[in-house]
Amino acid sequence: MNEMLYNNITLENRKTLKLTGVKKIISLNPLEFQLETILGNLIIKGNNLEMQMFDIDKGNMLITGNVDSLVYANKSQEKKEKGFIQKLFK
Repeated sequence: MNEMLYNNITLENRKTLKLTGVKKIISLNPLEFQLETILGNLIIKGNNLEMQMFDIDKGNMLITGNVDSLVYANKSQEKKEKGFIQKLFK
């Protein structure tokens, strides 16, 4: 895989989302995509989300649907959330 230097996000009319710098897909469903990018994990929420294209070599992705939010999660937030959930189910 070529070294990806940029993580760009282009959202057109909240319907078409173009991404660069995507390393891998963590999970996806019509309501939420979780991606690993070169700048950290990205959570995309919305409705009717659908991946139209993913070029793993270049790190380019195209998603369509109704995009409601884009959030980068840093590692400390992820650990706190997992810890809280684990405590609930002990």
